[in-house]
Amino acid sequence: MHGGRNLDTVPATIDALPMIHEKVAGRVPILMDGGIRRGTDVIKALALGANAVLIGRPFLYGLGVAGQDGVTHVLQILQREFAMAMALTGRTSIKEIDRSVIWD
Repeated sequence: MHGGRNLDTVPATIDALPMIHEKVAGRVPILMDGGIRRGTDVIKALALGANAVLIGRPFLYGLGVAGQDGVTHVLQILQREFAMAMALTGRTSIKEIDRSVIWD
């Protein structure tokens, strides 16, 4: 699923994710592409049903600022933020991430 919205009235990717997860019911992997800017975005996407996330825009920002070193730095930031989110939610493995990490 991709976050590119062409109409103002369509839901954001993260808002559509639970419905998509329910509809596909594990028959196909869900790769969320769109809206991932922080490590907390990754944990939210996984909690709402994504099997993985794709990270495009942050890579481009890092590349534009500092080339390959910028991309590496972006990855390190996301990795640190994700690890912190895992720790703060009491999860020690990705398999433990579920809807309970989301405060609805």
